[in-house]
Amino acid sequence: MKKKIVGILVFMLVFPTVAGAISSANTEIKSLNKASTEEGYSHNILGEFFTYTTCQPCKYAHAALKNLYKGGWHPFYYISMVYDKNKWAKQRHDELNVYASPTVVWDGGYRRDIGASDVQSAMTKYNTSIIKCGNRNVADIDLSLDVTWLGAVNPDPEDNETNVPIEQIMEWTVTAMDIDVTVDNNKASQYNGHLHVYVTEVNSTYWDDTWDYPYTFAFLDYAWNEDVTISGGGTWDDSTEWDGADHHNGGYGGMEYFDELYQDNCMVIASIFDEDNNDYTDETAGFLAGVNTGPKMFDLYFGNTTPPPKILSNTSIREYDPPDDLEWNTTYYWKIDIWNNQGDPTYGDIWNFTTRDNNPPNTPYNPNPMNNSIEVPINTNLSWYGGDPDFDDVTYDVYFGDYFPPPKVKWNQTGTTYDPTPYGNNLEFNTKYYWRIVAWDEYNYTASGPNWSFTTQVNLPPDEPSDPFPEDGANEVDVNVTLRWKGGDPNPGDTVTYDFYFGPNDPPTIKKHNLTDNFSETPYDLTEYETYYWKIVSWDSQGLSTPGKIWDFTTGINYPPNAPTIDGPINGSVGVEYCYNFTATDPNGHDVKYYIKWGDGATNWTELYASGETVQACHTWTKKGTYNITARAQDEYGKDGKYGYLIVDRPVTINLQNSQQSSKLLFLQILERLLFHPKLIK
Repeated sequence: MKKKIVGILVFMLVFPTVAGAISSANTEIKSLNKASTEEGYSHNILGEFFTYTTCQPCKYAHAALKNLYKGGWHPFYYISMVYDKNKWAKQRHDELNVYASPTVVWDGGYRRDIGASDVQSAMTKYNTSIIKCGNRNVADIDLSLDVTWLGAVNPDPEDNETNVPIEQIMEWTVTAMDIDVTVDNNKASQYNGHLHVYVTEVNSTYWDDTWDYPYTFAFLDYAWNEDVTISGGGTWDDSTEWDGADHHNGGYGGMEYFDELYQDNCMVIASIFDEDNNDYTDETAGFLAGVNTGPKMFDLYFGNTTPPPKILSNTSIREYDPPDDLEWNTTYYWKIDIWNNQGDPTYGDIWNFTTRDNNPPNTPYNPNPMNNSIEVPINTNLSWYGGDPDFDDVTYDVYFGDYFPPPKVKWNQTGTTYDPTPYGNNLEFNTKYYWRIVAWDEYNYTASGPNWSFTTQVNLPPDEPSDPFPEDGANEVDVNVTLRWKGGDPNPGDTVTYDFYFGPNDPPTIKKHNLTDNFSETPYDLTEYETYYWKIVSWDSQGLSTPGKIWDFTTGINYPPNAPTIDGPINGSVGVEYCYNFTATDPNGHDVKYYIKWGDGATNWTELYASGETVQACHTWTKKGTYNITARAQDEYGKDGKYGYLIVDRPVTINLQNSQQSSKLLFLQILERLLFHPKLIK
């Protein structure tokens, strides 16, 4: 029966001075594997310490917990919940609504101590919480643990496994234990609780605090995390096999399996939480899995008879590689006996496995080109299907030639393709070839494929050169142009070269031989506004040729002259010659001439003059009327510009019926003639 606290328990504790951290990274394990609680406490107290690996103040909390635990003043356990490295610790962190680190949650939430500024103050704070938890009234529950470390487990190959490779290396682990838990309900009424059984490392081999000390009692994973209901006066008990090789940290900070957990460094801590009382702890128990039990040494028994003979004694390795390959389709037996540091044995069970049988590789099939194919391109690569029914590695010998039987040309290649012309050559045209493939597995079992054959294409002339650049007849081509065209050959793999003809005359003369690319720079500097002619002749590897058409282009980007200005008299009389000035500029600076339309059907061309030079042309009108003089400039290369305009009267006819405004205009025009052109008045 649990003792009830009837008074105030007063402790007079004197803590040693702590200079930064405790002096040793190792934690002395206090024996709390006792059946009854220490005098004056209602139960063994549980502290869940929430921390993360880069937390600076967490190191003070960690050192304080280690000091208190090592001092042995209280019946308590603590668990380091490194929640940035362990998913299950993070889940518990969230269950308890922890919002800062370090935080120590005592007895499932009855007390919380948040933060730590130094080791001494943290020890004082935790000591107060432990005492208050120890004075709690708790349900009359007894909790006990038993841990039995198992022998060799996780055999590889598995027991009774079949189809095992003959190169098999046998392996085993020693990370498994049987955990037995018993909960007694000493009350008359039903007990509703939740059981946590934590598997921890006494000194973590995975995670350190910021003083580089291993976290102590670092939580790995649960053995139990479930509700428990016990009738009044009843007992709940269960057992499980827990193997570190099957458990991991959930992938936080990288996936880590606990397959190196060893017995002397394993502490199992169980705590039962009262669901009817705020999920506070009613009892906690701990069990150290082993003391002075390592290193483990192994005796190995192995053979194809049972019981198998001993072949290794007192070895520390956890694997065995037979010196030779095993036999095909044979059953082997093996077992591992373990001896601890005190000479105590753990005898293993006899396991067995059966090696696989071996089959030859698949007969090569599905050739490409297909057997008896015709019109096969001369650049064809050979391919086939192979493989092995036992998934063994396979290599291939290739036989190939233009006579039968073909010679071996390739040994032990791993791929299922072969280039029959590895040095850049092609097969011959219109030739029959023979080939076959022999497959080998890694154990020298073989399968020979059938003889196959194919015939290559007949040679055809190359394609006619086409799609010239610049386009045939193009104008305004840059003098630095690179000429391009399309070529090729109807026989895949046949090589084509080109002869290049070029010049200002039609037909052009040859300039370059055996071009391998379908483009070329011009053979010399080009002149602007010149027409050039060119042609390509294609040749294949067998000497067949196809000539292209003769193409031409004209160089230079020629801009048109500007519209000319026209200056001269706008009024006059018939029968009199009048002269006008025409001026236009050319953006390219070319010489220009003028095409003039006088408006009465007469036209004329001037000679060529320099750009911007004023040119005079004269004309006589023979009938009265108003005439529109239009003119455009044309450069020396025939590029026309836009028209300019000038309207003239020959002569003006006065209409006395016009309005006053019209009369005034006519009067002014007559006055102009009198003042400036008196000789025009008849």
